[in-house]
Amino acid sequence: MAFTLLGFTISWSLVGALVALLVGREVWKLTYFKRHGIPGPGALPFLGNIITIGKKGFHFAFLEFNEKYGKVFGVFMFGQPVIVTSDPEMVREIAVKSFSNFINHPSSALTNRPFDKGLFNLKGQKWKNTRSIITPTFSGSKIRKMSDLVNECCDLLVRNIKGDRCEAVDVSRFFEAFTLDGIARCAFGLQVDSQNNPNDPFITNAKKIIFGKTFQWKTMLAGLVPPLAHLMNFLDVKTMPPDVINFFSSVTEEAISMRENKLVTEDQKDFLRLLINAHKLSDTDTIGERKRAEDVTDVHNRLDEHHNTGYFLDTKKDNPKLTKEEIVGQGLFFFIAGYETTSTTLGFIAYSLATNPEVQDKLIQEVDEVTPDRDSVNYRSIAKMTYLDGVVCETLRMYPPAALTNRICNETFTYKGVTIPKGMHVLLAVFSIHYNPEFWPNPKEFDPERFSKERSEGRHPFAWMPFGAGPRHCIGMRFALMEIKMAIVRLLQKFRFETCSKSEVPVKLGTRNVKPEKGIVLSVIERK
Repeated sequence: MAFTLLGFTISWSLVGALVALLVGREVWKLTYFKRHGIPGPGALPFLGNIITIGKKGFHFAFLEFNEKYGKVFGVFMFGQPVIVTSDPEMVREIAVKSFSNFINHPSSALTNRPFDKGLFNLKGQKWKNTRSIITPTFSGSKIRKMSDLVNECCDLLVRNIKGDRCEAVDVSRFFEAFTLDGIARCAFGLQVDSQNNPNDPFITNAKKIIFGKTFQWKTMLAGLVPPLAHLMNFLDVKTMPPDVINFFSSVTEEAISMRENKLVTEDQKDFLRLLINAHKLSDTDTIGERKRAEDVTDVHNRLDEHHNTGYFLDTKKDNPKLTKEEIVGQGLFFFIAGYETTSTTLGFIAYSLATNPEVQDKLIQEVDEVTPDRDSVNYRSIAKMTYLDGVVCETLRMYPPAALTNRICNETFTYKGVTIPKGMHVLLAVFSIHYNPEFWPNPKEFDPERFSKERSEGRHPFAWMPFGAGPRHCIGMRFALMEIKMAIVRLLQKFRFETCSKSEVPVKLGTRNVKPEKGIVLSVIERK
């Protein structure tokens, strides 16, 4: 029997043969890990393990697979084989020791200009050159100069919580507003109050990025149908509304013009000004700042030591200026990467303090001793607060904003009998490492003392990596930690957090990422 399609006569037997060939090819592909001696869960043709992972969430699914198959296993993301590792030593090998083999993140299906100019999406030498230009911008001394701006945003946070204090309040909305205000002020040099002025153009456009659904379906469609992705890139299809992109582009260009024409005082130290002048900053800024005495007690230096951040220092000092499009890309990247991660972490800290009152009491004691008033809160003072650092680090261990990070292998690589071929994606399972009892006894227990100097000694340096690993770790780490710590200190000077009848204990995490599914409702009590 046969049928006609577009003028061609096609037999059903031919169709059956083509379908059998396609299915057979897919089934053979799904035996990849079994043929290479790598354990992992069974997968469905074409879909792989995406249904199971989607239902449980990457963090919980990989934690379960880790317990069942070991620290290294294979999964299929649709039809693509992916190796997942939660072995800290293998992570160090991939992210640091053999970094040249894994220098890039996998490419996004959509180019999505100007987001493709952001650091996360850049590749190879272009990424290294750009990161080398920008690295001094995020150094300790530059971040320290922004502490006054962050403290002013903390003023708004304290004022808004005090004005809306009650027995049951979703603290997430206060932290979201604070983070928006901080990004507007420190990145773009704009002074906004998103809690009380929700119609400010910066706020309305920012929320279109944060809560927009366009990104999800366009990205998924492009990933499922590669030829369609090429067409969408040719047509310059955006995952965000064009008016939002145009708004941030015009804001950035206007701000650049004002700074270049000296219409804004030089005293205003924001990231935009630093990015404009980034090509003038010397690499020695970064080297010297690591040795400054005021940073000794901070977690930053330990991370620098193990993650080989000196990788960028062999780049030529005569780096070219960033173009306006590149500055816009970095600004948008800074916004997207910093908004949800910072606000969510603040919410989890408040929740952890409320559910562990003895920890909160000890932290309040340190706050009262080291930072008794508003003006004593700055980069140097919070760097001295070891218990505060422990509280923040433990929160980031239990609730890492990025449950995993990824790399793509650019040269075939073998580690302890596991071969990763060129072109294969590798996922570094941060959440699984953070809950491994081998490194963290009683991992579900909130214990800031884990990060004391005595208990940290001997622990694998890659057993904790909420900011990623190696030279591609989060460049905004210092700023994020300063922002988080200053906000918590300023709040604990005036208030304490307690659970109430509407609090969800334990908090239920979403499946899309490590985020509260229903917000975080607590009582905010004014201290006497």
